[in-house]
Amino acid sequence: YQRRVHGSLSVLLVLKVRFQMGSNASSILKKIDGATGNCDKEIDKLFKTLDKDKSGVLENAEYKTFIDEAAKYMLSDLTKAGHDYDDSTIRDWLKTWLDPNGDGKITRDELKANLKAVLDAGE
Repeated sequence: YQRRVHGSLSVLLVLKVRFQMGSNASSILKKIDGATGNCDKEIDKLFKTLDKDKSGVLENAEYKTFIDEAAKYMLSDLTKAGHDYDDSTIRDWLKTWLDPNGDGKITRDELKANLKAVLDAGE
């Protein structure tokens, strides 16, 4: 019973974070992708949107939601550019680049260091 309730709460949290992020994250990702020069301000805005618990890291539901949104954005971008990648490959690639130490958390610094390059690679 406890695991089922905990699992249900996790699912609800993921859905809540996803609903609250929605197109806002997608529009911020688009701005970062299209930016020339420094886009730290937009990345800060994206991080603030994602970091619902204000812990300073994206983890658990926030991490999953970000990977989901970024994968959806990248898959669309790559498909438009004529590339044929599957969702799983893109997710693995995002995790490798945006969570380089593999701890299941993305810091603001990790996002700033790698997000623009990852988005640009889809072009």
